Amino acid sequence: MTRRYCIIGAGYTGLAVAKAYADLGLDYDHVEATDAIGGNWSHGVYDSTYLISSKEVTQYPDYPMPPTYPDFPSAAQMRDYLRAFAAEFGLDRRIEFGALVTDVAPLDPRGLTGWRVEFAGGETREYAGVVVANGHYWDVNIPTYPGEFTGAQIHSKNYRRPADLTGSRVLVVGAGNSGCDLAVEAAVTFGNSEISLRRSYWFIPKYVLGVPSSRFDIGSVPVPKVLQEAVFRSIVTIGMGSFESFGLERPTHRIFDQDLVVNQQLPYFLKHGRIAVRPEIARFDGRTVHFTDGTRGEYDTIVWATGFRTTFPFLRAGLLNWERGQPRLISHTFAPGLANLSFAGLVAPRSGAGMLLMNSSRLLAEAALLQRRMRVPVGDLYAVISKPSSEILAGGPELRWEVLRGRWLVRAMSQLSTLRSLVFPAPGRDPVTAPESAAAPVRGLAAAVLRPIRAVARQSA
Repeated sequence: MTRRYCIIGAGYTGLAVAKAYADLGLDYDHVEATDAIGGNWSHGVYDSTYLISSKEVTQYPDYPMPPTYPDFPSAAQMRDYLRAFAAEFGLDRRIEFGALVTDVAPLDPRGLTGWRVEFAGGETREYAGVVVANGHYWDVNIPTYPGEFTGAQIHSKNYRRPADLTGSRVLVVGAGNSGCDLAVEAAVTFGNSEISLRRSYWFIPKYVLGVPSSRFDIGSVPVPKVLQEAVFRSIVTIGMGSFESFGLERPTHRIFDQDLVVNQQLPYFLKHGRIAVRPEIARFDGRTVHFTDGTRGEYDTIVWATGFRTTFPFLRAGLLNWERGQPRLISHTFAPGLANLSFAGLVAPRSGAGMLLMNSSRLLAEAALLQRRMRVPVGDLYAVISKPSSEILAGGPELRWEVLRGRWLVRAMSQLSTLRSLVFPAPGRDPVTAPESAAAPVRGLAAAVLRPIRAVARQSA
């Protein structure tokens, strides 16, 4: 079997994976469908974008951002940083640009012997494993409503600057981080704008007492969720006060059940009458938009800030189990029942992901090495401490703790794999294929090693 791996995507996540693989001496091909390093930062954000997590928690731990960068760098600064990171460690020289992957399939039912990757030009390559790091902010989601809107329409991913808007009457649909930014930008450009909210949101200020709010979601040991929620509700109270005073409904859902919106400008513009809040759209009639409360408005442009769908068009149907639009994965990474196929960055942490990305990438590299010595998917062993889930939202401490536990497990199994070769020196005699009686010594040792890990997993659940 080939010992070369394929990393799909050269963005924020893919670069971290490439460095981790290079650090462990794993040979790989790094393929990128576009012509630039940076992923969404190079081809999916508007000109005025700034990070919503501070540079301290966004930067890679082994390559700090320049001290001249502000607390919240711009999109241009983030692009420069990613390019400099790739150049510093020689990762840029190994990237194949314009390499669009069209098909990824296992060489055997479980992928134990490798994977076949096909490219748009028809070329086919075989790899020991594949890491999917192509991001989940690219397949735009635009809802449909009765009627037809005859004005201009644009999704936030395709928006770059106010010149992309037609006319001065702008309706932004969706109040996520992008929706709030674009409603503010339209108000600055044209004097006012309107924003349609299907549901209420928790708005988190960027600063609390002069400290970036993302720093409150730190640590490597999980804090009880009820305590984390109390901390962030206090942050909202300090930053927002009464939702009703801004013309907003107070959210009825728990604060971590949906994405948090890190934005202080929208409340500011609401207070100044520059932005008006509308409820959900009911139907279209030409340039008239009717809302669910019976009101209506005339608009020249609708900006859809309505998010994205998670899709992997190059993966064969049936490889993943889907639930509520997301694949069920073990620790956001491993597909149950499959070896040598892993996903990187398929999670939405509440804070910056620099440390998380680097450590999770190291876990992937260590798991790839372990998989060479295993006859069962490593992900299925990982399921001992992390059951498959389609949940994509997560807090920083929980994610960092889960990665740490995973690395403990992988290292323990690597040691067991070494012992296995001593207990079962003959080909075919190992804990996976040997009779139960012969495998008992190693199984017992495995149980002893995993017992404390299971205990920690139960305590942190």
